[in-house]
Amino acid sequence: MATSTISAETSARPAAWPRALLLVGRVALGIVFLVAAYTKLHFNGAWHFSDYYFFFGMAINSYNLLPLWGVEWLGRILPWFEVALGVLLISGVALRWVGIAASLLLLAFIGGMTRAYYLGLEIMCGCFGNSEKLGPLTLLRDSSLLVLALAITIGAFLIKKRGKTLSN
Repeated sequence: MATSTISAETSARPAAWPRALLLVGRVALGIVFLVAAYTKLHFNGAWHFSDYYFFFGMAINSYNLLPLWGVEWLGRILPWFEVALGVLLISGVALRWVGIAASLLLLAFIGGMTRAYYLGLEIMCGCFGNSEKLGPLTLLRDSSLLVLALAITIGAFLIKKRGKTLSN
């Protein structure tokens, strides 16, 4: 009888490891986004706040997906969007929605990279600056990051749902 009372009390309390895994995953992915933004804004030993979009735009343009105005717009916006995603992931603010945004962004990256690789374009990835050639390893890395982003998103929704069920 004593054992059934203990296990009933223990099972009512949610395990701490899902939250710990979510914390580790979101901080790791947040750091990846911050590093990606850093490499686009700081290269050759200096910050390039006034011309970063030009250099990053060359990498975007090499994918042959967007008109020039779209390349310039994305070149200007994307590093700052990555900074915002990184900060929000690390802080855990609006995690469900930030997780969705990170997953969609990574899905778009993988789509463009897969298309370029399939077409045989020998280009620089642009993921972490302009020094990495697009290839199977970059596709594998970004796909792994997408799996992590999806796990964070699903985990954030499940933990939120579990919290609502336990409080009712």
